[in-house]
Amino acid sequence: MKRWIIVVGLSVLYLGVRLWHFEEAMTFHLDQGLHLLEAKDMVDSGKIRLIGPMVSSKTFLDRGFFIGPQYYYVLAVLGILTSWNALAITIILLVVEFGAVLLLIRWIKRKFSFEIAMIVMALVTLSPYLIIHSRFIWNPHFLWPLGTVGLITAEKAIKNKKWWVVLGILWGVAFGFHYSAVLWMFWVAIFWWKQKNRKLTDWLIMGVGVGLGNLPYWLFELRHSLYNLKTLGWVISNSNGGFRLEPHYVIYPLLPLFVYLLIEWLKIKPNKVLIIVVGLMLVIGQSLIFRDRLPLGHPPGWNLLIERLVVNKILDKGCPKNYNVASTVSGDTRAYDLRFLLTARGCPPMGVTEYPRAEKLFLVAPPTRPPENEEVWEVNSLGKIKVVERLVINDKVVFYELEKN
Repeated sequence: MKRWIIVVGLSVLYLGVRLWHFEEAMTFHLDQGLHLLEAKDMVDSGKIRLIGPMVSSKTFLDRGFFIGPQYYYVLAVLGILTSWNALAITIILLVVEFGAVLLLIRWIKRKFSFEIAMIVMALVTLSPYLIIHSRFIWNPHFLWPLGTVGLITAEKAIKNKKWWVVLGILWGVAFGFHYSAVLWMFWVAIFWWKQKNRKLTDWLIMGVGVGLGNLPYWLFELRHSLYNLKTLGWVISNSNGGFRLEPHYVIYPLLPLFVYLLIEWLKIKPNKVLIIVVGLMLVIGQSLIFRDRLPLGHPPGWNLLIERLVVNKILDKGCPKNYNVASTVSGDTRAYDLRFLLTARGCPPMGVTEYPRAEKLFLVAPPTRPPENEEVWEVNSLGKIKVVERLVINDKVVFYELEKN
């Protein structure tokens, strides 16, 4: 079989399993809505941010720390190019990730062999974890394509030291997307050790690159007395739960290392039958471990198609005045997903602190939580309410139009 047929076949499979029923499987919820809103606000205000979103999963007494602004810069560019179309932005990032995979496969083929390259591509293509995560916008995901370029750059740095500063810049950019990029040190150290004339000053050179790659973040830190670094230590030391290790903290920064170790193992163990068996075990193992319901993180009965239906219902008679949105189908009571979609349509709701001032509230709730008995602040801050309309979306979600009575 001609080699190009295998590559094309795996490429079609890679995109096919990810894009099949994409709108139904795509995650667009709290983080995606909030981060796109903040990126859009940056564009609309014309004020370039030096920091990105707060790490909401790591706070203590409502005090948290922030990542770099690179994530917002990318979302801002894509938002402008797509007129803030969340679906288009997600697909573009999926294609960029696919491009990084092709770059990785080309490098493996050139440095090792075509067979090893295809094995790696097949595992990446069929990985349930990577398939699920390719269907939504999230800052840790950027560590995968950046790590791919970093892996290739590290291999060049072995022969030419000027590439260490380039690798450092990539590392700094990755650090701006997510703090877990600190784990790059493990696979960077492997390539540094492979140098014949390795020196500790190579790390100093990389350190300069890291500073340049995440320059806006460090400018913010210098202006605010190292607020983020101090808060990071304070949150970790004071949180009762300590520092909980999430899977993406390890998977995305260390994917280059996993790929590199797999390549080294395949060079030592070229038995094709054994390789196929191990590959199948890896894929099946991931399927058993990562059995998250799709779309990942969404409550039952709630996906992008339903969100768009609700937005169309709200805008059915034009843009309402003095209105807000809320949701009790999940913990995102301020409905950041709907909030962004409405803002992108040119009809932003009132702010998240302005619920008591709203004259009208559009609420999505499970059938077991009617608004008359609701206790969350976003609903009961309106005081006495009148149900103008009640629409059953599906067996999990009910749409309400409420007015102050």
